[in-house]
Amino acid sequence: MVRRALPVLLLVAPALGLGGIGLALVAAAPAHAGAAGFGAAQHFARRAAIGLLLGIGLGAAAAQLGTRRLLAAAPQVFALALLATVAVWVPRVGVLAAGARRWIHLGPIGGSPSPMLAGAVALWLAAGESGPGDAPAARSRATRVTRRRAVALAGALTAVLIMALEPDFSAAATTLVVAFATVAAAGRVRARRLIPVAAIMLALLAGGALRSSYVDKRIRGFLAPESDRRGKGFEVLALAHANATAGAGGVGLGRGRARRRLSSPASDYAFALVGEELGRPGAFAVLAGWVAIAAGVGLAGRAAARRDDVGGRALAAGLGTALLVPATLHIAVCRGWLPIIGVTMPLLSYDPALTVASGAELGLLAGIAASGTLKAFPRPPAMEVGQTPAPSTRIAERSA
Repeated sequence: MVRRALPVLLLVAPALGLGGIGLALVAAAPAHAGAAGFGAAQHFARRAAIGLLLGIGLGAAAAQLGTRRLLAAAPQVFALALLATVAVWVPRVGVLAAGARRWIHLGPIGGSPSPMLAGAVALWLAAGESGPGDAPAARSRATRVTRRRAVALAGALTAVLIMALEPDFSAAATTLVVAFATVAAAGRVRARRLIPVAAIMLALLAGGALRSSYVDKRIRGFLAPESDRRGKGFEVLALAHANATAGAGGVGLGRGRARRRLSSPASDYAFALVGEELGRPGAFAVLAGWVAIAAGVGLAGRAAARRDDVGGRALAAGLGTALLVPATLHIAVCRGWLPIIGVTMPLLSYDPALTVASGAELGLLAGIAASGTLKAFPRPPAMEVGQTPAPSTRIAERSA
């Protein structure tokens, strides 16, 4: 019982804490018109609260439904997430900002649909990897697994291509890493075959990003911010100032100068706000929260591996990557270690759609960790009348 409760606690408690801090960042915005984190505090706080509540509800529902049912519905979930991502090009739904279409607005919910699609990619690939091993007695089933894997990989590449066309190269790269992490965790394809393919695809994606004018400007502003004070270098200098002035206790919620200098302070630079306004204790609390979530992801994967649940193990790796990679990139950007790439931190940043997607992913991870009999494999073949099932067959039937 304790073994099942610990990973759930490591996943849920820090997530609620990060969501609460993010909501406080938005609610403490000065009362001036502007972006999230600087102006119209009640408006953005209301949207952030709705996203947080929907994320909690969807996460609880995902945990109750279980991996088996959601793996079976993986193609439908992927299709819905793909439609939401394509909606960025729909007039009055998609939002054009900084030369890219990344956000959608649907009533009280807005944000980037790309994280939803990244999680759906992990779900579909895990469904494609689920099934019995490639033993001679299961060759026909193994062939079906190979076909499902090929279709799911084609869907994953389609998702990456759509994100690159927005363009949202950081989301495309993250989704690509999620796809390879999911396939690698299943263990059916050797890592030495996956790593070169992943490296080549990431290199092609990086080459395409460098050909984009706005990416080139961001890189130039990162390398020489002093010579680009009125361009992309302005926000690089503002981040450096926020990191330099962050003290032990912080300046207090809503009082940081970074809010007044950064274009979307509570979204793309939420961790910088935490460091400046809540000080080192707040920043360490965020880092500790993500370390706990990473530990919970690892324990969920181990729980699936102990019961030989290939789909659960692959899904835990994919969803964990979808959560941890953006969080790591966000921290690196806010600390000035990477150019500004517009990546938001799950749960902490103002992005209601991302919060909903993160809640669903954490709910699935908690379900994987807590279930003792979760199986994504089909039932054993029917036996003839009078035939005595083997002990392993009895166990499989009870587990199903």
